[in-house]
Amino acid sequence: MGYNVLKELWAFRKSFIFWFVPIAACPLPIYFGVAETDFYKEAACAYVVIIMAFYWMFEVVPLAVTALIPLILYPVMGVQPSGDVSKNYLKDTNVLFIGGLLVAVAIEHVNLHKRIALGVLLVVGSQPRWLMLGFMLATAFLSMWISNTATTAMMTPIGAAVLAELFKDEDKLAKEVEGESNEAVELDAIDVEGKPPEYDNVVAENGEAVTEQQETKPPEVQIVNEKESSRRQSMQKGLMLCIAYAANIGGTATLTGTGPNLIVSEQMEIIFPDSPGIDFATWFFFAAPGMVITLILAWLWLSTLFVGCRCAEDCACCGQKKRSGAEDVIRKAYDELGPISFAEGAVIFHFVLLVFLWFFRELKFVDLGEKQAGWTYFFIPGYVTDATTAMIVAFALFMFPSRPPRFLCCRGKDDEEKPGPVPGLLDWPTVHTKMPWHIVLLLGGGFALADGVEKSGLSAWLGQQFSKLAGIEAWTICLIVCIGVAVFTEVASNVTATSIFIPILAQMARGVCMNPYFLMVPAGIAASFGFMLPVATPPNAIVFSYGGIKVSDMVKTGFFMNITSLLVLMVMINTLGVPIYDINTFPSWANDTSTPCF
Repeated sequence: MGYNVLKELWAFRKSFIFWFVPIAACPLPIYFGVAETDFYKEAACAYVVIIMAFYWMFEVVPLAVTALIPLILYPVMGVQPSGDVSKNYLKDTNVLFIGGLLVAVAIEHVNLHKRIALGVLLVVGSQPRWLMLGFMLATAFLSMWISNTATTAMMTPIGAAVLAELFKDEDKLAKEVEGESNEAVELDAIDVEGKPPEYDNVVAENGEAVTEQQETKPPEVQIVNEKESSRRQSMQKGLMLCIAYAANIGGTATLTGTGPNLIVSEQMEIIFPDSPGIDFATWFFFAAPGMVITLILAWLWLSTLFVGCRCAEDCACCGQKKRSGAEDVIRKAYDELGPISFAEGAVIFHFVLLVFLWFFRELKFVDLGEKQAGWTYFFIPGYVTDATTAMIVAFALFMFPSRPPRFLCCRGKDDEEKPGPVPGLLDWPTVHTKMPWHIVLLLGGGFALADGVEKSGLSAWLGQQFSKLAGIEAWTICLIVCIGVAVFTEVASNVTATSIFIPILAQMARGVCMNPYFLMVPAGIAASFGFMLPVATPPNAIVFSYGGIKVSDMVKTGFFMNITSLLVLMVMINTLGVPIYDINTFPSWANDTSTPCF
């Protein structure tokens, strides 16, 4: 009876949190609204922050819906007028993200992402260890430019199909050795977009792996089958986790790779308007080397844990080179894409153009006085941003033809179609279907929350409280902060973690007289280090839903990944952070009259 009651209460936990949190926290604004009115705005803002933190953490309502709370509570409680709150939902950073998403949609629309992934897999080969590396390289590269969720959703079924063919190939080779069959290896059609295929082994109700016709086989054969089944399950877990972790890691390398990066950039401009800010190039030069190192260490850890240390057998140089069914299925899937189409080539051109324009917009290491070096030298300083660049390329995608022009002399002799313009690389129905609009609202909600913290005076009060930590070493504070953010993001989305912590960390840096880059940039990257739980990130949830992976597997593997990633991050911020962000000095633009450091 008691168990059923608890089970039913658990089913209504979201409804309970929805009502309990606002009611439990309401004495905060009530008390300061009556007894100490001078602190009312700060208290009201803290009340909104508490509600949003719990709603985001437990997903009481959809995350994007929670992001709309500042539009309701800030005006009602007198924190900010509605007009000021609304401006945060389509700021320059949101526009940059939209432009990047439009280019990502174009890449998916012409199947260029699949060509890149399969091409990488063909290069690395079909041995399990190198397959894992190939999937990680392809996933990490794609997640730098398109959403981590879309990348994982595409790579996971491909990985399942490759594994199925690899196991099938091993079974047929084993039968040939036993003399049971000398038939040539033939491949069945594999649907890489479907569910993961069923392998030979099944799992009994007691959790032990068994195989078909187990009861009729000798005991020694059963032992061999159980070992083989365990090895295959281990390989399946390893490959799926490789895809999820590579998606999480790859998104940290570029400013548009994942939401937390953009939140750090935007908060730097909001809280420190006189700062140099963070653009695409500076973020990439800092984060990309760390991403590569973390990815390599992740591959070494996962391949050792799930494949073993049989380096000589797996090495393409030392081991015996042989063509396997897994390699055949990859080659078959790649060949089905055909040669690079006109549309794919056009998208590649626009993608390269976008990256080129981002990198060379402003060359901050070149001093030209009032003018900024780079192609924006010819425009009014400060007017053209990374968002402008993204919009230029995104707009061009709707106009650039997806097929060769069919105008006058450009029409072929055998072209019998009615004259007229060809469709563009992108069309609005495609964008409407594939565009993750909820992320734009989620980012806007984070910006609105942080803006309210700044305008209400809550951030200044926090800065005064954190000034008591001034005696602690800067790297120690940075390490503690990154660990806290990484732990928090295990139970909440990474956008939620950064939306809550980044404004607080900015004031902490000001309070202890640290360079704000020293805390804000590592914290933003650490928010993507959610490796231990399925709910930590969408990639984790996707691979977990495919089956075969237990929570204990993810916790055991992800714990070491968290430690390794944070150590690499600490090394990067204390090395590359010095020339890129000058973290060893406290800049004048971060000084505040409430907590003066000069």
